[in-house]
Amino acid sequence: MSRNMKTAHSVIAVVKDDTAFKAVALRKRNGSQEVLWAKSMPVEGGSWEAFAAECGLAAGSKPSARAPQGGETSVVGLDSAAVAFYRIAAPSVGREETAAIVRMQVESLLPLPASQIEVAWRTLPSVNGTADVTIAAARRDILHRFAEEVRPFGPQAIVPACEGTARTWHEVFGERERQASIVSIGVHHTQVCLALNGLVASSAVVDTGMIDLSAVTGGDGDPAEGSEVIERFAQDMRTVLASFGWTESAAGPVFVLSDGADGIDRVVAALGTAGVTARVSVPKSQTLELPAELTPADLHRYREPLGLGLMTLDAPATGLDLFGAIRRAHREKKSRSARYSTTLAAIAAVVMLVVFVAVSAAVDFASEKRLTALVNRPEFQEAGERQTLLRTIARHRPDLLGLLAEMSDGENPGVVVDAFHFRKGQAVTVTGQADNAEQMWVFQANLLGRKGIDDVTITNTSSDARTRKIRFTMVFHYRNFTKKGAEL
Repeated sequence: MSRNMKTAHSVIAVVKDDTAFKAVALRKRNGSQEVLWAKSMPVEGGSWEAFAAECGLAAGSKPSARAPQGGETSVVGLDSAAVAFYRIAAPSVGREETAAIVRMQVESLLPLPASQIEVAWRTLPSVNGTADVTIAAARRDILHRFAEEVRPFGPQAIVPACEGTARTWHEVFGERERQASIVSIGVHHTQVCLALNGLVASSAVVDTGMIDLSAVTGGDGDPAEGSEVIERFAQDMRTVLASFGWTESAAGPVFVLSDGADGIDRVVAALGTAGVTARVSVPKSQTLELPAELTPADLHRYREPLGLGLMTLDAPATGLDLFGAIRRAHREKKSRSARYSTTLAAIAAVVMLVVFVAVSAAVDFASEKRLTALVNRPEFQEAGERQTLLRTIARHRPDLLGLLAEMSDGENPGVVVDAFHFRKGQAVTVTGQADNAEQMWVFQANLLGRKGIDDVTITNTSSDARTRKIRFTMVFHYRNFTKKGAEL
């Protein structure tokens, strides 16, 4: 395969909205983006685990619709109603300085202590030395529960679902506005996003949905009721747009996402009458390859998972990741468990070695006693010489227990020592494995810091294709036992 022929990469993107679990599988191959399938399951009577099985992600199985080769991943969208968005202006400085500014601002903006909140942020292009910073915040306990619920999907990323809506609008709905407010009306609430080049710059949720707007969308409802609902909806919209920086004199475009049905057209017309100018935006399928059973209207229905999938195929790092700290805590928990298992194995090895040394010492002592009684007999002259040799060996016996203690001391997460070779007059050779190269280097640094160990050198490394672990070989000198001058 030539370098220009990229291996297929596929992703499953999943969300849960007011009424249903929704998932889309996409594949990117040779520069084209293809929708493989779209699935949904009613929330009532469903679960994340059951929907994972429906998507071919049951334990021990592989999704049949995925690309048979290439990178495969999954991404889950968090209901944006659980996420608060803030937008601040900051000097155009480095990432570390911006992070410090964000931490200070968050403490004054958030209604809860910082210890109960997880925060993600990103900077938008700077103007005149000032950069806009979008901040997403959510309660830590909610995030932990959600991470456990979506575990059947094994997601590599969890980001606010509205990020998918913004990306789908930018890629699929045909408008090419650099900045616009997009309105996504759901069953029970409406998401309003300020989108900049397909990224969420700010977002808010309005507690009005299609059920509330039924008197308007139906066309034959009570006019008085419809007028009251649309006026309240328009007032909420004006409040949200004002928070985005929109004013009557400097208003940006507002697009209401639609599947092409008449109901959204009536809502947009009613909003215009109430003083909120908006336009209808419908999806166009020219940019995507769709299976025969999917229509452009389905692109509107699956707008959130579709956008999340497109983001992941293109640039996984663009999403506002609220789950970084949770993933780090999970990795640390696994690391502690691995260290505990390694410690138990080391203790067992030390106990076995102590027993071996004790038995060897007892045998040596008994042999020495018998040989001393016979040393004056000429016929046992050779045995006397052997006894002298045994005593010399005992005085120069390498301190194996001491070496094991030195090797196991210190923090060495993820490192497992498989075997070591220790012979007098030769450098110690250690073979083992680590989850990654950084853990191997930490192990090397810890050995260098131990008294009596020096000249620690990594002589060989390789990657295990099956376990994806780094296998390594290290050699070092231990006290004087391994030096050439210490040979008998």
